[in-house]
Amino acid sequence: MAENSSWVRRANDGTGRIEEYLCDFAYAPHKHATYALAITTSGVQYFNYRGTLLRALPGEVIVLHPDELHDGQARQGTPFAYRGMNIDPLVIQEILQGASLPFLASGVTKLPEFVSLAKAMLCDFTRPLDTLEFQDLLYSFAVCLQRATTNSTKHTVANYEAIKLVREYIDDELYSKNSEHNGFNLEHLADIANYSKWQVTRDFRALYGTTPYHYLTLKRLQKARGMIEQGQVLSKVALDCGFSDQSHMHRQFKKCFGLTPKMCIKLSK
Repeated sequence: MAENSSWVRRANDGTGRIEEYLCDFAYAPHKHATYALAITTSGVQYFNYRGTLLRALPGEVIVLHPDELHDGQARQGTPFAYRGMNIDPLVIQEILQGASLPFLASGVTKLPEFVSLAKAMLCDFTRPLDTLEFQDLLYSFAVCLQRATTNSTKHTVANYEAIKLVREYIDDELYSKNSEHNGFNLEHLADIANYSKWQVTRDFRALYGTTPYHYLTLKRLQKARGMIEQGQVLSKVALDCGFSDQSHMHRQFKKCFGLTPKMCIKLSK
């Protein structure tokens, strides 16, 4: 691959792991409803996170919390490469069983346990991770992250189970062939949880790191991204995934991924 052009490649094992090489390229500020775990492999990775310009040198690990605004940039003439993946807070919550999602405020860490974990998950990129191995590493990530933070508020079992029903409803409706996406409002979600609508928003954010609306938007975008990568027409993808039109999907795509659908297709080639 050319050293003066950006590229991305994906691990072929269903884990969502990616490797990127960025040269004179910058992601627009965006936020997504997942954790981001990455390790810089060459160059210097610069990014704005929580109001501060940070940098990650080779071997340093980046851990970004869900729903936090960030970007990513290769400064002129100084390309960098990294390997990374998004981790669904749903998985972390299934491990923690009702604790608030852990939050590593620094964004970049050299703690040996994080470096060792990131290397195990990301560095042997050409080897598919065994399913049980990957699940074990996800468990280790959740425990390591919780141990490194002071955010250990435990929510009640009733709270966890009620908000889990809300999340499952959103997932089921989004992929239902008969769904017209009309059931997505706080009043309806509150009925499912048997809570007030504002309590649903507050507790959903505490348990899954984002609001119900942003969670729904990310799920729609994940569905759209898969359809786009299959070569489907953008206007049809937008309507099939619950967006009002193609430009609505375009704006949300850039807000969540930091690039447009067409840029994503170009970068993946």
